[in-house]
Amino acid sequence: MECLSARAVRVGDEMKGGDPVQKKMEEVAVYIQQHVHDGLSLEDLARQFHYSPYHLSRTFKKEMGYSIKEYMEALKIKGSIDHLVLNPQKITDTALDYGYSSPTTFSATFKRHTGLAPKKFIRESTLSYRFLQTFLTQKEVLVHREKQVVTNNRLSVKLIYPDDYQPHISCVGLFKSRIPKENPIVGAAMSQVLTCVFDNVPNGSYYLLACELLENLSFKQTYVLDENFRQGPVQMLHFSGDTQLHFELNMRRPIASDPPITMNVPRLVKQRLMDKLNSPFGKTRKN
Repeated sequence: MECLSARAVRVGDEMKGGDPVQKKMEEVAVYIQQHVHDGLSLEDLARQFHYSPYHLSRTFKKEMGYSIKEYMEALKIKGSIDHLVLNPQKITDTALDYGYSSPTTFSATFKRHTGLAPKKFIRESTLSYRFLQTFLTQKEVLVHREKQVVTNNRLSVKLIYPDDYQPHISCVGLFKSRIPKENPIVGAAMSQVLTCVFDNVPNGSYYLLACELLENLSFKQTYVLDENFRQGPVQMLHFSGDTQLHFELNMRRPIASDPPITMNVPRLVKQRLMDKLNSPFGKTRKN
């Protein structure tokens, strides 16, 4: 039995320095972020950092958990979410501004990340925001599961914020990708609570990520999660049927090399709230 529950794994207290290859790939990620709209190619990037294109592509994915192509796509979608939240009438302009010559291609890519096409995303965003404000008044943990399984896998998570900060809604999830663009395998939204436990975690390997929503009750910061507190280990967590893990996450502000969060977190919380309202016995409706 793999058991780390006797001693919590604390994320956020790591010593500075670290693996030099990982540090270099984080530098690459920051450079991509700064030049993603400049027509940057893999060859350009490789020359900039003195790698061959093949070696850079392979090393980046190994160290960061996602490919250069996936990262660039996610950065563009995150930017387009920001643009649409502030300019909801300019879908075609947004597509062009973020490098999509076809609105159809933009819409399909946007939906793959957020679960909704741009027009529907705009319509639903205000409704989801109102549901989140309702959730603020409750002391509760809403749990999401993509599928019901029975295992002996267990994950407990405690979030630690700075002493002078009072969080509103915190979300925790296990994701197949380090760039969260799909619903978590298991997840929780917490209001006035900073700990959660997931029993019966499906076997597999996942990335753990926590983030805060509704900082300053801001509509923009509910959808554009580039300033909100977050935390998560870089390495995947492995569950093999009898795995017990406990993590304490020291929540921090984002750093430049963090992967963008493009999944529609408010929509998922709204769906779980609607499940609760419509099903007093706790049955979970499929999405």
